[in-house]
Amino acid sequence: MTSNTHVLKTVIKNKAIHYVFSRYATYGIQFVNSLFIAAYLGPYYLGVWGFINLILQYLAQINFGISPSVNAIIAIHKDKEWYVQKVIGTAITMLFALSLIVVLFFVTIDCVGLNIGSKYNFSIYAPLVVITGILSHFNTLFANIFRVYGKVIEIAINQSSLPVLTLIVILVFRGENLIWALVGINLLSAVISLLIYILRRPVSFKPALISRLTKEIQVKGWHLFVYNTSFHFIIISTRSFVSLSYSIEEFGYFTFAFTLANVALLLLESISFLVYPKLLNRLSSGSNKSTIKLLDQVRDTYIVTSHFLIHIAILLFPVFLLFFPQYSQSVKAFSLIALTIVLYTNSFGYSGLLISKNKEKELGYLALFSLGVNIVLAYTLSSIICVPFVYVIISTMTSYFIYVFLLSRKSRKLVNLDSSFFKVLKDVFPANLMLPYFTSIIFVFMALPEWLFVMPVILFVSLNYRSFINIKLTVKNIILNAKYIDI
Repeated sequence: MTSNTHVLKTVIKNKAIHYVFSRYATYGIQFVNSLFIAAYLGPYYLGVWGFINLILQYLAQINFGISPSVNAIIAIHKDKEWYVQKVIGTAITMLFALSLIVVLFFVTIDCVGLNIGSKYNFSIYAPLVVITGILSHFNTLFANIFRVYGKVIEIAINQSSLPVLTLIVILVFRGENLIWALVGINLLSAVISLLIYILRRPVSFKPALISRLTKEIQVKGWHLFVYNTSFHFIIISTRSFVSLSYSIEEFGYFTFAFTLANVALLLLESISFLVYPKLLNRLSSGSNKSTIKLLDQVRDTYIVTSHFLIHIAILLFPVFLLFFPQYSQSVKAFSLIALTIVLYTNSFGYSGLLISKNKEKELGYLALFSLGVNIVLAYTLSSIICVPFVYVIISTMTSYFIYVFLLSRKSRKLVNLDSSFFKVLKDVFPANLMLPYFTSIIFVFMALPEWLFVMPVILFVSLNYRSFINIKLTVKNIILNAKYIDI
């Protein structure tokens, strides 16, 4: 057997490659979907669809930390199958209780006459959206379970069903009818995913109610809930202020920019999704020396790749606007949103370190503080100073800077590294990343010609040449090592 044939067979059998390839194909479909949805809805209806998605995100985050808590528990105790089954069963019962609370909340606000999103006529979509949100809680729990057991095919089907169904409906519907179709296939996709998870479950999904486990899940989950909800609410709250303080069309421009800015990092999220349980497991049991070495490796690969993709995306974004001239007002918004989102990747690995060391409480406080900063700044910018909508995202950029810095400081203390101000600053905001980063920010505020954004890309590549060599080796490991993502 030749070397090339052996490599090819290794790649074909590698489940990590299967998953990543499926995600790459799916993200390609999602990207095409985003463009067609933007074109067929226009800024006004895209603003309405953006608000519906905003409510879905609120529902997804109000999970009391049940799913991330179960993920953390079973990732560490995977070998104790009887214990894992009891944990999962208790979590399912807790989600049923949570679902009841969500339904009662929306019924109550309807009875007392509170109309959420009246500007967007949200009430007519509310029932389907609420059901979709409830099902998403169960699917998130099951996805976390499946990834711990390395069952990536089912996860890939779950994550691919919605983009594929979306592609179908955008070929048929237009305008407000397209919004109804999108709401409907979100629900259908959630149902399909739920059935697949139940039918292909790796362990028993039988509901149970064990008070001791309920307390364990909730104690650990509450701090993870505060962390996850507070952190995700940073960007969600910013989008909420834009939706409330600006016109539906302006929120449509913001939604268009936000959607496309996220696309650039989606492929990396698929890899981090697989690696996270393994990372959590190794961080929980390793020495300080091995922990530091592992963090340095994964952070260098992930963060450098993220920043590179964002700089490329900013450079190429004006090309897409040639086909969507109605969204020309979103150029500056896209650049600022992209540069904001990528900041969070600077903290990669550190949140997992705190979770693995049972420091969820401290992690939650950091995220909650950063959320408070964001709310104050976003309200000030949108409602007091009344800046143009493109600049409201500066509140989130500032909040992410604070969050990443504080998280790094806490993490370095945990592994007995120097946590002085300048050491922490150098760790999470190194010159090789931040020089190109601030160059792009300056170019955005100066409204320089789009072609000049090739300069930050060139600067970035020249400053990170060695990291690109390491990234090449990591990609090779993922391709050739079939157990790379296994715990």
